[in-house]
Amino acid sequence: MKLHDFLVEHAMFPFPHPNEDRTAGITDVSQFEVAMLEREWKAGHAVRDDTLVQKLCQALVDILGPTPLEVGAENYLLASFSPRLQVDERGRKDEEWDTNPSEVQTLGSSKQTRRCLGECGPYRFKTAKEQSVEGGSSKVDYEALVNDESKVLLEAKSPSVMKKAGELLPRRGIELKWVHGQSLVPKLLSKAALYLGWRQMEWLFLSCHNYWIVCRLVRDDDHPYLVYSPEITIKDSSEPFRAFLGAILSVVKDVPVERSAYSSDMELDIIEEEENDGPLPEDDSGAYQGSSGGRTITSHPATRSREDENTESEPIVTSSSPNSPEYFQLWVHLYSLSNNTLALPQCTESGNQRLWLTRFVASGSTGNVWECRFDKCDDLFAVKVVEVLRPSDADSRQRLRNEFSVYLTLEKAYHSGQLRDRIAPRCYGAFKGNRVDVLVLDLCEGILNQWGELSVPERSQVYKLVQDLHRIGIVHGNLEPRNIARVRGGGFCLIDFSESKRHICKENKVRYTTTSLS
Repeated sequence: MKLHDFLVEHAMFPFPHPNEDRTAGITDVSQFEVAMLEREWKAGHAVRDDTLVQKLCQALVDILGPTPLEVGAENYLLASFSPRLQVDERGRKDEEWDTNPSEVQTLGSSKQTRRCLGECGPYRFKTAKEQSVEGGSSKVDYEALVNDESKVLLEAKSPSVMKKAGELLPRRGIELKWVHGQSLVPKLLSKAALYLGWRQMEWLFLSCHNYWIVCRLVRDDDHPYLVYSPEITIKDSSEPFRAFLGAILSVVKDVPVERSAYSSDMELDIIEEEENDGPLPEDDSGAYQGSSGGRTITSHPATRSREDENTESEPIVTSSSPNSPEYFQLWVHLYSLSNNTLALPQCTESGNQRLWLTRFVASGSTGNVWECRFDKCDDLFAVKVVEVLRPSDADSRQRLRNEFSVYLTLEKAYHSGQLRDRIAPRCYGAFKGNRVDVLVLDLCEGILNQWGELSVPERSQVYKLVQDLHRIGIVHGNLEPRNIARVRGGGFCLIDFSESKRHICKENKVRYTTTSLS
């Protein structure tokens, strides 16, 4: 028996009834990461191809060809596609199949893929969970790794999201607008294009185990475009698994899959969107906001000329490359928080207050930190950014504003003489924009990885910083090595005051405070 013929007949999964009482949406897209996409990886349109799955299945035929099923492999592989996949090796039912269908069941194809690849060659296969792309913070649920190299992306969605997406997928395609506040399907496709574009990859599978949608990022001479399949089901069908295996092998073996047709003259769909006052909930909470009527007006991020920008009294910020044409740049206008009494760096006094985010530095519990510079200024600064892409981000925004209040207290202490030396990076103000809060700071040289990096004199320096902070009535709240930064020219400072609190500390207690610097 041929390996491919075996897969056609047997590569099927259990089709359990989804036990999900809650409905859900998806998170919004990050405009700062969208702006950093390279032009050749930033899709302008998403088009539908009803034959995309069949093209992948045909690619699998071309790759496997007459490959025979090795002696003894049939029973080995049959066990992988048993209807008793919900049962572990000891015969006990795996409760996660009922309690977490959007995650555990989606990975039902992982073991089968590993075994099938083993029949095709010396390939090691595994799925890595929740991977952030290098240089950004966008997370995709899983990466399919072959010999430790990422080949295909897999995004787990709740059954309710997949049900709605399957019903609302445009018949022809849509323009990708890359803006906040879109309804479910445009947002779903934009996120798929963002995941693929950031990682410069070709294939992404959306799945809730029972239902699948295949997405492909195609590059051509003019611009890239996203292709999506209709929703397919695993019920009595081996097509989803064969398409998944075909995508992986086509990348591993560099076998091209037939392209989907796209032309700038194609007539695309226009989605009537429902009013949407905020981002949709995450996949595991809240109610889905559909698109059954009404219309929301979604503004495109403005591209401003140099003449326009000089009339602005507040900065505008982007992660776009300065080398990109203006029509490709995405800008967010910022406005000072009401309690902002701090001034921007002197290099901005000429009126040019365009802030370029030049390098992603780190992602933390509160927000993302970027290296940045102002227009016509060579000095580098740090900017902490919180984007409100989901309801839970409101807490991160509040944490950032709490951190800013600490910087205001520190600034007063410097001016009053309570503090002689700076114990934290200098802050240049806090600003808000469309679903974003920004904190501008001095750039540090790096952070500690562990306390053991400190010499005895250096530990004394850090201890004094904590003492000084206590002296002005603030407890840091999260004193970890990652929140101790090195200062240019030597020395240290404290960073990340998002969990800091006011307190009253008597002088004798300050003198004998103990620390965990050991």
